[in-house]
This record gives sequence, C-alpha cells and structure tokens, in this order.
Amino acid sequence: MFTMSKYGDNGEVQSMDGQVPDFVIIGSGFGGSVSAMRLTEKGYRVLVLERGKRYNAEDFPKTNWNLFKFLWMPRLRFFGFQGLNFFKDMWVLNGSGVGGGSLVYACTLIRPGKAFFESEEWAGLADWETELSAHYDTAERMLGVAQNPKLWPADQLFLDIAKELGQEKTFEPTPVSIFFGEPGKTVPDPYFSGEGPDRAGCIHCGGCMVGCQHNAKNTLDKNYLYFAEKFGADVRPEANVIDIRPLYGYQPDNARYEVVYERTTDWFVRRRNSVRTRNVIVAGGVLGSVELLLKCRDETRSLPGLSSRLGLMVRSNSEALMGVTAYEDDVDYSQGVAISSHFWIDEVTSVEPVRYSPGSSFMRNLTLPLIHLNGSMKQRLVDMLITTVRQPMDLLNIRILPGWANKNTVILVMQTVENRMHLKRGRSIWTLFRKGLVSERDQRLPIPAVIDVGRQVVDRFAARANGASWSGMNDVLLDTPSTAHILGGCNIGEDESTGVVDINHEAFNYPGLYVVDGSVVSANLGVNPSLTITAISERAMSRIPAAKEIESFTPLTAPLGYHTTVNLRHQEKKRRLALFGLAVVPIALAATYLIFGKRKTAY
Repeated sequence: MFTMSKYGDNGEVQSMDGQVPDFVIIGSGFGGSVSAMRLTEKGYRVLVLERGKRYNAEDFPKTNWNLFKFLWMPRLRFFGFQGLNFFKDMWVLNGSGVGGGSLVYACTLIRPGKAFFESEEWAGLADWETELSAHYDTAERMLGVAQNPKLWPADQLFLDIAKELGQEKTFEPTPVSIFFGEPGKTVPDPYFSGEGPDRAGCIHCGGCMVGCQHNAKNTLDKNYLYFAEKFGADVRPEANVIDIRPLYGYQPDNARYEVVYERTTDWFVRRRNSVRTRNVIVAGGVLGSVELLLKCRDETRSLPGLSSRLGLMVRSNSEALMGVTAYEDDVDYSQGVAISSHFWIDEVTSVEPVRYSPGSSFMRNLTLPLIHLNGSMKQRLVDMLITTVRQPMDLLNIRILPGWANKNTVILVMQTVENRMHLKRGRSIWTLFRKGLVSERDQRLPIPAVIDVGRQVVDRFAARANGASWSGMNDVLLDTPSTAHILGGCNIGEDESTGVVDINHEAFNYPGLYVVDGSVVSANLGVNPSLTITAISERAMSRIPAAKEIESFTPLTAPLGYHTTVNLRHQEKKRRLALFGLAVVPIALAATYLIFGKRKTAY
C-alpha cells in the first residue's frame, strides 16, 4: 500500500512503489491506535508498524501456561502478548501485539483526581483538566466504558475492609471497557450504530488478562484500530522499528524521515526493510519508545538533537503488586471481570482486587510469601527460610498446590505520590550483559517496593479469606518494585531543557516527529492509566490539522556539521557479515578439532 524500500547497490534506499505515507506510527497501543484512527479520519495516509502479532479471539491461549502464545520473549521464540521486563530497579509488565496493552490489560478505565492535572512537571503549560475533559468523554465513548454490574466474593471483602477503614463512600464497582450484553450471546455492533464489529456478552470468566476468548472485551482492534483500518490505514504486524532517520533538504517524494524496521519472527537473520514518510509518531509504550529514541540519539546518531531529558522521570504509578491465596477452595475468587471494584485507602492510595481465570496460574512463579521487608538481601533470604520452616503451608499454597487462580486474589495498590527512576542504554545482568535498556534509581525519590498502607489491606484480606499473603519475589528478596503501568521518560516541556516534546507532542528539534503514548504522562495517577493515555492521545491528534488544510510539509533543515552521505548498504553488509561469522566460526573450530585432534591421537 505504501512505499516499501530496500537497500540498493549504491547504498541508497530504493522505492518499490510510488506512494509515501503521510504518517508512520510505531506501535498500536492506546496512543498508536488513537493516532491511526484520527489521522485517517483527517484524510492522511497512515502506516502502523507493530512489533507483535495479530490476535483474534480464537487465537488467545486457554491459560497463561501456554507460554508460546502468552509471553512476549522473542529471543525464546515466545510471540505472545504479555511482556515481562526485568530491571535492577523495577520489574515491568507490558503488552505487545496489534492492539498493544489492550490485549492483556484489565479493562479498568478510571479518571484521575485533580492532583494529576496540577502536577509540577507540566502544570504551567496548559489548563490540563479543562483541555482534557472533552477528550476523556470521547475516550470513554470509543472504548465502550460501562460500570461492572456484578460484585463477587473478593469485592465483598473489599467493601468490608473499606467500611472498617472508614472509606466505604469511596468503594464502587469499576468502570470497564467490556460489553455486558446477554452472557455469551453475539449481537451486531452495539457501540457505533452498527458500523463496528459484532460483540458478545461477558461471561465473567476472569480471563481478561489472558486474552478475551469470548469477544466481550473492548480491545483496541474493536474500536480505534478497527476504524483506522476501515478508513484505509495499513497495519503491519511483526515489524520492529530499529531506527528513525531524518531526510534533510528537498526530497522528490516530500518524505522527511526514513523508518527502518525488521521482521520480529524471522529466524537467525531478521529481514530489514525501510519506509519513507513525511511524519513519524512514536507510540511504542514507555519501554519501546524510550529505548528506540535513546538508540537513535546515542548509538545510530540519527537523532542526536533529542533532549537530554529523554529517559528521565520514569514512574511506576507508585504501584505495589501483592496478593492473598486462600488455604481452602470453598470460595471461587476467579469469577468476575479482571478488576471488579476499587476504593481509596486514603487521599493518595487506591486499591483493587485482580483475578485470573481458572488454570491461569503461571504468574505465581514470580511470587513468595510476604515477610517483613527489612535488611539486606541476605537477611531477607534468612527471614524467608525461617518463615518457610515455621509456616510451610504458606509457600506450598502460594507456589505449588493446585487451584491457585480459583483461590487467589491479586491486590493492586496505586498512589499519586511522587517517586521515580531513570532509563538509559547500557549493560547489566538483566540484559545478559548485552547492550539494552537499564534502570537507574532516583536517589531523592526512589520507588518503594511495598507500600505500607497497602500492606494493611493485604493483611486484613488474608485474615478474612483465611489465606497466605504474598508479594513478588523481587519485592521480597531484592527490594525491587513491580508495575503493570510504567509511565514517563518523554515528558512534555516548555523547551528541550525541560522536556522531550512540546505541548503538541512534537519532539524538540525534529519537526514531524511526535511521541504519543504513556511516556508523556507527567505524574503518578493513583488509578489505572489507560483512559488517561487515550484522552491525552485524543488531544494530541486534535491539534493536527486535516490533510486538506496542509499544502505541503516543510523539508527538514540539516543541522550545522551534519554529514548527509551514509552508506546504508555498507552498514547492512557489516551486519550480515557479523551474523555469518557468529554462525560459521564455531562450526569451523569444531571441524578443525575433529580433523587435527584425531590425527594427533593417531600418532
């Protein structure tokens, strides 16, 4: 549909057809999907590049033990949709696939409080609460937000705890992006006057975070992305972007950037292609966007003018992931939508019960019994061993005994308080000493592993459910927090000394290069951030004029001292030669040993 390119003999990029997209969007999560739909509506030609695979309802695994379909770990040939990312200072859950995080998220869409809109990092740039209000309304309509109609045993225990803490008024069923028609019955599109896809009523199976197999969850491929493709967007899965190269000066096709990508699912040598485009929207989520832009700034040097603020002020939504596994199986805690209620423990801390469907117990492998988190790793390990000897059933119940999903409740704690870390490119044990994304703890406002006020709720829940409380093994042993809602790293600022992008989401020094995803979120929300990311993306797209209003895009001006001749074919040859060497050298050494080793033995 759009310009596909390959490397020619002279090192230049050769076109394979005549069209150039107006926008290439990197990623198809909330920011990417909103951008794709709104830009096609405005008459632009749009190409979406998504590193993950395309999933339909029938493609999702029955349980999360089907690791090839559940986990996103390309090096192990796992091409699922749930990413597990390990850093020294945080463990991060994220999503991959056409639809991004919506494939694996818990569908919970809550508006944040006033503190978010007034956070110091962006407060002086706009009246964010007023500007975003209408976009929240649009996001809720597009995502099909409805209040969860049923409460379950975990919700009742949460209500009891809220009453005990004097917070009963803050308890409420969650607003979620799920279709609550007649359970299991398929009906014509109930959201967009019949223009969208058919939907089926939720059966409250608890499987939202393993991929909805029943067509009830309003993932992005059923709204924003669905209409983007209907309006003409080209969505290309299994395409991992590795570089963004500015095209300076006049170009015959009016392109301003070249986006280089490779096929994610290839064996050994990944095929590379590139596409020329007039504008680029980076929407790969915090980890994807920040790493790509860091590589472009510091390694390929294709975007050396990106702000020094890139990778700073990364937040976890100030989250803690803990839980309780009941000793008995007389109550089924797996029923319901993934998150069915929530309440505020205090002015800055909210809490939610989270569930998996029966049989989906893989995530228990990341947990350990919750102990008093004091001292060094050695002291914690000793405490863990002592606790296991004294209470062996806790460890057995949490990690080994059957029926975990039916007996378990994950307790998600979120806060609005400020804490953060930073991301950069480097090497660590978590990257297996390869060059990759690494974390750096903020010395002034580090992210805590366990939130004490949240632990009080966990302890109360465990007492009522007659269960064992747990936390992530990283929390227990390493004092490292976990999050499913990483934010920041490409913040909005007044200029490049205070931010990576301006209030239009356009990168400083690079006209036509935008960042539209959770990496621009300026503070911890204390609630699930997907609705806010959607609203912010709606606002960003509203500030781009319709295609018919733009006569042409201004060519990029090369910075002083920039060298325009880059032999792309030579770079590709070096890469292929290195890969060939990695394959051939071990074989040659083994053959040499077999030939000459045997001769020496014979003599």
